[in-house]
Amino acid sequence: MKIDQFHNSYVNSVYKTKDERKTGHVDGPTVNKTTVEISAQAKALVKRISESEDSHFSEKVEAIRRSVQEGTYAVDTDKIAEKILERIDEERLKSNE
Repeated sequence: MKIDQFHNSYVNSVYKTKDERKTGHVDGPTVNKTTVEISAQAKALVKRISESEDSHFSEKVEAIRRSVQEGTYAVDTDKIAEKILERIDEERLKSNE
């Protein structure tokens, strides 16, 4: 398929430029701004998580990520099956109440 000059300019305007792909943005005037505020409850939750006894959570996640990338991650199917059965039992108890 041949792309003529008209369609070429359309395609270029639709797709990101090389600079946009590299940096995620292109310098220039800001059209719209978005403000994000984190609630006090969310901040307290983050603090509690970081202070909890399972503070090595991110280290565990990193270890799992590495083992997946290396192809050495082993899925414990018995543990998964047990959790599924526990969840089913919990749901049954809730529906019978």
